[in-house]
Amino acid sequence: MHPFPDDFLWGAATASHQVEGGNSLNDWWDWEHQRGRIQHGERSGDAAGWWDGAAEDDLRRAADMGHSAHRLSLEWSRLEPEPGRFDGRAFDRYREILGAARDLGLATNVTLYHFTLPRWAARRGSWLSRDLPRRFARFSGEAATRLGDLVDLWATINEPNVLAFMAYGEGRWPPGRQSALASFRVLRMLLRAHVGSRRAVRAARPDAPVGLVLNMPLFEPAHIGHPLDRAAASFQDWGFTGSVLAGLVDGKLRLPMTLFPRHEPGLAGSFDWLGVNYYGRFAVLFDPAAEKPMGRHVQQPTTRTEWVDWGQPCPRGLTASLLRAGQLGKPVYVTENGLYDNDDRARPRFLIDHVDAVADAISRGADVRGYFHWSLVDNFEWTEGWSTHFGLLALDRSTGERTPRRSAAIFERICRAGGVEAALRREVGEG
Repeated sequence: MHPFPDDFLWGAATASHQVEGGNSLNDWWDWEHQRGRIQHGERSGDAAGWWDGAAEDDLRRAADMGHSAHRLSLEWSRLEPEPGRFDGRAFDRYREILGAARDLGLATNVTLYHFTLPRWAARRGSWLSRDLPRRFARFSGEAATRLGDLVDLWATINEPNVLAFMAYGEGRWPPGRQSALASFRVLRMLLRAHVGSRRAVRAARPDAPVGLVLNMPLFEPAHIGHPLDRAAASFQDWGFTGSVLAGLVDGKLRLPMTLFPRHEPGLAGSFDWLGVNYYGRFAVLFDPAAEKPMGRHVQQPTTRTEWVDWGQPCPRGLTASLLRAGQLGKPVYVTENGLYDNDDRARPRFLIDHVDAVADAISRGADVRGYFHWSLVDNFEWTEGWSTHFGLLALDRSTGERTPRRSAAIFERICRAGGVEAALRREVGEG
């Protein structure tokens, strides 16, 4: 029927700031309170209520829907609200959440840094501070020491390429810098932080599998036969994805606007597994005046809001990204794959097509060991606020009520069958 192994992990993903609520000590909380930063002036507020008890209920719903794993993140600002001071009560709350997952039979994939910085770190220069990688390593070691017995997989940093671009290139995320040079410097700093974080986790938990999560879209020329479109697509792909993958192999960062590769000690082979976040395809049209380097994204149709373009759903791009990541010789997980689809019309077909794409990658030799759909429940989607719904569970923010969407039932059937059965493919195709 399909090539998924029996121990393949099926689940969904969340991130701390997007679901917990009340994360008032980080840079995103401050960003939300600045005029014009978030669509419709919305704020995370109490989010999906995870910190106040909803986490256990949502994890129970996930287990009841056949999930075997869950990906979540830790909020650094809760655990270290002041430099060097760790909050035992916050660690206790995470132990409750992780313990609930363990009791429900859910394997846990835990990310140490998912876009939000403690306010004290932001005030010291955020990721342009040379001292921050060392501080992040210290935090990582503390988290692994206190929580590691409840964690199956650790990820150091979520999407360093996205953070560098959104926060320091386009300036749409805190701290709001708009400098290509700063974005490249920050990407280097994030990879340095990844290396130190992995070392700290492994020092505390020598057998812990520690990975890195990258966003890996498919960049293609708008016109396949046009040399300038091909050059623009290749340039964007290299700056966003290729340079990081190459650095993970040989420890050298070959970034745009730098004349010589820069050696980063410890970067080569600094991962036990690689996470692939994939949302779609970008068709790149050469345009030296475009906001993005060398070209505009012109794919149609596409999934976008006023400020963010997730690209065109394209299952073959997921296959290609998994095969590419698999060439590094380590296990691969799909750590995010989802669709902004408020009426849930396209998501059922999206799920089937993209799970089939994972199966295709496995059949072609990629060592893919899990699939985490984004997201379990509707959440605060960064600059898009509450207007973009990615959840398998719809959230009524006024009551906190969860309502499973049709796609939740589709994904449940995939999880329980360990892949897409022919009957489900026909059923959804006919729908």
